Amino acid sequence: MKITAENSVTFERSTRISTAYEVRNKNDTLNRTSLVTIVLCSFEEDRLVADLFNGYNSLIRPVPNVTSPPIEVAFSLALVLLINIDEKNQIMHTNVWPTMRWNDYQMRWDPRMYGDIKTIRVPPDKVWLPDIVLFNNADGNYLVSFYSNVVVEYTGEMLWVPPAVYKSSCIIDVEYFPFDEQVCSLTFGSWTFKKDEVQISYLMGKQQVELNDYSFSGIWDVMEVPGLLIENRSKISYQIRIRRKTLFYTVILIMPTVLMAFLSMLAFYLPCEASEKITLVISIMLALVVFLLLVSKVTVIIINIYFRGPSTHTMPRWHLPVLLMMRRPESTEIELKRSRDRKRAQKGVCGILRDIESCKSRDCERVETTDIEDEAGLSDEAKRAIQAIEYITIHLTRDNDYKRQCDEWKYVSMVIDRILLYAFFAG
Repeated sequence: MKITAENSVTFERSTRISTAYEVRNKNDTLNRTSLVTIVLCSFEEDRLVADLFNGYNSLIRPVPNVTSPPIEVAFSLALVLLINIDEKNQIMHTNVWPTMRWNDYQMRWDPRMYGDIKTIRVPPDKVWLPDIVLFNNADGNYLVSFYSNVVVEYTGEMLWVPPAVYKSSCIIDVEYFPFDEQVCSLTFGSWTFKKDEVQISYLMGKQQVELNDYSFSGIWDVMEVPGLLIENRSKISYQIRIRRKTLFYTVILIMPTVLMAFLSMLAFYLPCEASEKITLVISIMLALVVFLLLVSKVTVIIINIYFRGPSTHTMPRWHLPVLLMMRRPESTEIELKRSRDRKRAQKGVCGILRDIESCKSRDCERVETTDIEDEAGLSDEAKRAIQAIEYITIHLTRDNDYKRQCDEWKYVSMVIDRILLYAFFAG
């Protein structure tokens, strides 16, 4: 029994070793086959490329003869990113993928003769390329960003998709900013070839710019991008119609500006002697520096007019209050009425005092009327009292006139404030 068990173990070990050896031999055979296939494919492609470019000249237009029909270049454009719209310099910055397809009769082969290879990729400097550039370029850089390989099919079809970043000129109209729409164009065409040499057409009938790979912009919405084929000059022009997103400008620009404008209007309603007016203007100046610098200068002029008096300036004749439909404040009218009543009362008091003093100095029973008129007079105390009253009356009159003229200048400052308010609101 012991010998039998040892023989069984030895047999199983030998079987496993044989199986592992067979698997390893099979893998080696597959690896050799794959390596041979890769070597053969690389050899076939190398032979194909060598045969294709034997005697090929990339500078010559690929046509059999001069009288041959023009080469038809099918063109399409894919918009990837709208980078920026420079309103000041009127430049549109875009990232696009132009696609060009044409047929080169010199790049045809039979796949059966080259290991069933149907497609190859070659550098763009080794084959003929249509010199299609952006005509309305703004920075003078007509070259694409990256010269990708050209995909060549066995039928002679050439496909070239070079990514490009263009800066094109665009007429910007900001009349309705920020609720504006702009139309910018991208015009492509051959730089040197004529219409009878290179003819541009739509690729697969696509008359619009492809937006499948477009990354949405945070400022602009692309509405539509139709294409226009200019056949007489062999050009193609794409009209990019974009609309500005107003939410950003409404929240960031319009609403704060409107609020600051209302606060600025409130500054005109505050009285000039109130310290809150200057405080409010200084606070608003932090938000609207340029505008409120002008307002602060105008405010100084208004304050200067407000505190003018008859000792320094003469009040001219004003007609603006009537035109502005303004009336004098009630407090000023009441004060002027009281001043006039005070003048009349003072004059009446002086007259009464004169009559009393004259009556006291008369001797009505002993002297005749003619003698009284000649000898009638006032005592020294009465004369001094009358002179004092007259001095007080003149002083009060002058004070009232001074106050009245100061009130007139304050009223002038109110009129100018109203004019500036209308001008600000109209602007």
